[in-house]
Amino acid sequence: MHTYGAEVQGMTYNPARQAFEARVIFHEAGERITYPVDLAAPINSDFETLARGLVLRARAMRARNRGDNIAHLKLVAEIAGQSGRLSA
Repeated sequence: MHTYGAEVQGMTYNPARQAFEARVIFHEAGERITYPVDLAAPINSDFETLARGLVLRARAMRARNRGDNIAHLKLVAEIAGQSGRLSA
């Protein structure tokens, strides 16, 4: 079982899609792993329900390894560059 903290940042409402959009950041072992997520919900939804739904969507994405997140890709590029496996 994984233990990590989750943080919801930059939540906005997209009226065209009738969905909330945000970044969910997982804090695990000194790393910050970010997933962009959205959740269809009425604009008058309460924050706790929205945050819980956004975090659950991010956890599902993480569990499915649905694409690499930006923070992870940056770290991989830095490591590859430092080890001489990546050149400009």
